[in-house]
Amino acid sequence: MRGREYLSGLEAFAKDCLSANRYPTDHHPFSLFKCPVCGLVPLEVVIEHHTGSKEGDFKGVIIACCSECGGEESIFGFTGAHRKRLRDEKPVCECGSRQFYVGECERIEGEEGLPGFFDEGVVVGQCASCGRKKAFVYVD
Repeated sequence: MRGREYLSGLEAFAKDCLSANRYPTDHHPFSLFKCPVCGLVPLEVVIEHHTGSKEGDFKGVIIACCSECGGEESIFGFTGAHRKRLRDEKPVCECGSRQFYVGECERIEGEEGLPGFFDEGVVVGQCASCGRKKAFVYVD
């Protein structure tokens, strides 16, 4: 692992994707996805798009495969039993790598200093090889 300071740029990137600076009273929690066995390591990602998914409003499931142990786990889901699987997407960096450090940032409306309702979110990745960052999906 390259260290938390290396990945701090991923949190800033995620907040930029949500234009967090335009919502100073809202909360923008960020978390990194980790393998339950190996901890924070690069992951290969499969994005399952389900019916109702569209640009800027993802519906589906994100599955991660650990680069260390090969274990697979659902790391994100925003769907329902009434939705059907449409297609899979396997993100690849411009450098050709399929391994990313993956995180999620949400915007929670704040009111008088108290957390409120979920408004939007983004799942982002940082290439484990070259460090490029990309937004995988937005949830509204």
